[in-house]
Amino acid sequence: MSTIDNTGLQMISNIIKESISTSGIYCFGEKRQSQTVQNPFQATASVQQKRTHFYLLVFTNEYVINAIADISHTIKIKLGGRYTVTLLLHKATSVRNFTPHQLYFYHQVLTKGYKVYENVTVPPNIPFDETPKRNIKSIHSHWKNRNTVAETFLGNLAHTDYTDYGFVQESMIHIAVEQTCLGLIDVFLGYRPDHFSLPYLFELCEIVTPLTSDIFPRTSPEDKRLFKLLKAHPSELRWANPKLSCRLDTEVLEKRSNLFHKRASELIASELERLGDLYIKET
Repeated sequence: MSTIDNTGLQMISNIIKESISTSGIYCFGEKRQSQTVQNPFQATASVQQKRTHFYLLVFTNEYVINAIADISHTIKIKLGGRYTVTLLLHKATSVRNFTPHQLYFYHQVLTKGYKVYENVTVPPNIPFDETPKRNIKSIHSHWKNRNTVAETFLGNLAHTDYTDYGFVQESMIHIAVEQTCLGLIDVFLGYRPDHFSLPYLFELCEIVTPLTSDIFPRTSPEDKRLFKLLKAHPSELRWANPKLSCRLDTEVLEKRSNLFHKRASELIASELERLGDLYIKET
């Protein structure tokens, strides 16, 4: 993989190494965005703002609570929003014990991605005796399980009263969307995250499809307000008043989540068929 902004990657690498014990950093994706910001007081004046988002696999030698969110936030703040990241943090000692099916994603990143940093003294040292192959039955089984959960929650939304239990419905929608995202990520990337916030899962999904951005936009103030409702973790039900919600908001989120699940399921079905055909050819 060739990257354009190596300077940005090195600044990010330094922040990561300052934040956590690191044995290797590998970039497997880069997304560049730019927008023109108009000056309302000068009709001809405008500023071009650029932002680069990197997807990074980081091997660490320690476990730090909330490290993904904290380090990602530090990078965004220290670099003034010019660079942002989606971090995949894993201990190399754990990955070494993975099955070939589980190793597939890591092999792809380490062999086809861009090596940003590797500790000379303590590198990740993940051995690949051969090119790992994915287990088709495992992929199907994982998606079947995720889909069952998603469909169950979406199907039961109609049996919950908007008026009295809107917040409960929003939590059900959250779980259905989360499960659909996990299915997309596993089928297309062969990766199973251990960090589950919706913004994080959406970022991973966007590697393979713009569905999350198309169906759950986060550009206008209204978009962001609705997404804030969607991303609220179901654990908040422990303290929340289930009546404190707006029926219209819940209806909008329900329609979007059903559309997201439908389109994601179609993409997944096509990819599973492609993977099945590929498996037959290889055997």
